[in-house]
Amino acid sequence: MKSPRAAGPSAPRGAARARRALRLGAAAALGLVLAACGGGGGSSGTAPVAPAVGANQLLVTIEQNPALASSNVATVNIPYVTVGVCDASARCVSIDHVVLDTGSYGLRVLQGTLAGLNLPVDTAAGGTQLAECARFLDGHLWGAVSHASLLLGGETTSSLPIQVIGSAALPAAPSSCSSAGPDVGSVVALGGNGLLGVGQFVADGQVYYGCTSSSCTELLPQPSASAQVSNPVPYLNSTDTNGVLLQLPAIPTSGAGTTYGVLSLGVGTQPDNAVTGYTPLASDSGGNITISVQGVPHAGSFLDSGSNFNFAWLNGVPTDGAGNYTPSSLLDLPITLSTSSGTAPAGSLNAQMYVGDYSSMDFANYLAFNDIAAQTATSSSPVDLGLPFFYGRGVAYVIQGMNSPLGYGPMYAVR
Repeated sequence: MKSPRAAGPSAPRGAARARRALRLGAAAALGLVLAACGGGGGSSGTAPVAPAVGANQLLVTIEQNPALASSNVATVNIPYVTVGVCDASARCVSIDHVVLDTGSYGLRVLQGTLAGLNLPVDTAAGGTQLAECARFLDGHLWGAVSHASLLLGGETTSSLPIQVIGSAALPAAPSSCSSAGPDVGSVVALGGNGLLGVGQFVADGQVYYGCTSSSCTELLPQPSASAQVSNPVPYLNSTDTNGVLLQLPAIPTSGAGTTYGVLSLGVGTQPDNAVTGYTPLASDSGGNITISVQGVPHAGSFLDSGSNFNFAWLNGVPTDGAGNYTPSSLLDLPITLSTSSGTAPAGSLNAQMYVGDYSSMDFANYLAFNDIAAQTATSSSPVDLGLPFFYGRGVAYVIQGMNSPLGYGPMYAVR
């Protein structure tokens, strides 16, 4: 994501739905939930084994969210992590099935996951309650801003702003927020219990409001960066504050069932997040690079674990009525990732993008696909390399202004 995308309405059973969310602030699109398949365990009969993780690591799971098992929504290519949230009295809850979104910044969780905690709404100008409208391509998230400390793997953060989606302390979202599209603040719409944004920036740059018990007014100017919902990584009480490294295993082009990966906190700060052999790709002020497909460069492109499809304009490749690609045989397309024009230092990486036939994919048995792709709006649209691109790779995100062995962020590093 550069903000996680919410899942859309269920598609017919046996189909998968592409979802992307508009990037928050300087970043762009993110995660998707696949609709309505049924299953997801895989057909080999061999249960996957979760890898051991270190204190600075979180286990990442691509699986059917059990909360949605009976709702006709298949959570295809949705990476989940577990996050601990604590109040000022050190009471904590552990929230599972939070969508990992490298395209957004900050933690957003459903209010119902925070039972037993005392997280008062932050105060805005004039003593009103601070609320946020996070806008996505698929709709909006409305919620209160509260402070909490987080548990990420074996590491903790200091207190930081988070968004409580659907907070009962607030009135309904004002029309200036709800007009951005439908309310996607539910476990079905999100595909999970919240979104963990750990991209290349800190503050999310969204729209904030001051609310009374009956109405809300947009804050102009917006709150300072330190008061906005924020990427938790720079707030870690450790040395692993400069970014993250996401590593996922390779999977067959036919698909895979439950799949495990690892999110490491820090980039080049410990042996388990080393980036030796990675290609650094400095991104521009919006977190973007240029991605060339079929020899055509697409500026403003990005890598986003919150998108469940790859999104690109492909000439000569057939699609179905929804824009999903349906080639007659698997395509292995060469692509080039390079720094945006004027961004220094210059760098590039040759890679590949798999494109399979959407209509023949086994969504009834598999949840992880490295070859699922859909068409962008126009031939000049940016390329969004979603979770399919991450399988078999390591992708690092260095946060803006922070240093790493490969240089300062904002930066991607890919192997």
